[in-house]
Amino acid sequence: MAKVTANFLNSDTLRSRRGRIGNYLEEFLEVGIGSLDVTRHFDDFLGDEISGSGGTPGMYQIATGSDGALTIEDATVTNGEAILRASNGNGSDNEYGGLAMGLNWRGEQNAVFVARLKIDALATVKVEVGFTDAVDDAGAVNVLATPNYTATDATGWVLDTDDNANWQFFGVDSGSGITKVENGNAPTAATYETFVVALRDTYSRGLRLDANGHLAEDTGWNAAAVTKDVDLTPWIFVQLRTGTLDRNVSIDYWGAWQRRSASN
Repeated sequence: MAKVTANFLNSDTLRSRRGRIGNYLEEFLEVGIGSLDVTRHFDDFLGDEISGSGGTPGMYQIATGSDGALTIEDATVTNGEAILRASNGNGSDNEYGGLAMGLNWRGEQNAVFVARLKIDALATVKVEVGFTDAVDDAGAVNVLATPNYTATDATGWVLDTDDNANWQFFGVDSGSGITKVENGNAPTAATYETFVVALRDTYSRGLRLDANGHLAEDTGWNAAAVTKDVDLTPWIFVQLRTGTLDRNVSIDYWGAWQRRSASN
């Protein structure tokens, strides 16, 4: 892939480019780099300890019913990755692990979330990637097939094998959900994909890139997908759909950026 261009961007550029998406991951990352009036956070999970772990204050919060956890390990291919697990192998049905960045992001500030991840096995699992309104829910989506939501405001990508084997895109605004975007695209086990969720006031848009960073799916802008002035957190979540097993999501990196305020 081409080198990331670190232009000195500002929020005017962010607003002007929010509806134009290119075919490579750099088109997204370029928007979030180098501006003084854009809030940003990026973690490549380098080193040997999660930020804030070891009993020290930190920015990440882990949601779990019992033994879900986040660990970090060295991986030559990814230059480090975090492992989000639902269970240690002894969990019951619906045991889970969730990773939250913090309730600092809003639709009215054009928040964008990106994460590159892979799932170790694709049977009996639910995975969520996007924004939600709580750091400790047992998933933003309760039942995808219906659908039924735990969150009042949330939007993003979800895979739920209780429904089908494909990635779908959802949004829920003040408890009211959009029509799910279902394009019949299934993940491949143990293969990295990159997910982008972009907000524009009450609209949301999802992009999914393949292992080479090429655009594989674009949901377009979905109206009434989230409340624009509700505090949201970037969110990755994995949940068992049967007991006495484990499911792991390996996260190569994750990051988010937005305008520093709704007025700038």
